Amino acid sequence: DSADEEPTTQSDHSEIQGTLKTLASKLDDLSTCNDLIAKHGAALQRSLSELETLRVPLEGGEKIKAVNERATLFRITSNAMIN
Repeated sequence: DSADEEPTTQSDHSEIQGTLKTLASKLDDLSTCNDLIAKHGAALQRSLSELETLRVPLEGGEKIKAVNERATLFRITSNAMIN
């Protein structure tokens, strides 16, 4: 019951505020990283799609396709991690 709880001291309040500030900063950093991953991932996907349209020998085309598939898996994994 609430009568058994100790009152929050100024020190506790300051510690909580410091922790919240740190967490907010880390959340902001994660948001920035998310934006960068999305931006660079989209650019990579566009570049790989452009490469696939080039006329290259069969072996080169297969390698480009494999790289594109890996980039897609990376994008899916990154999105899952962030969400």
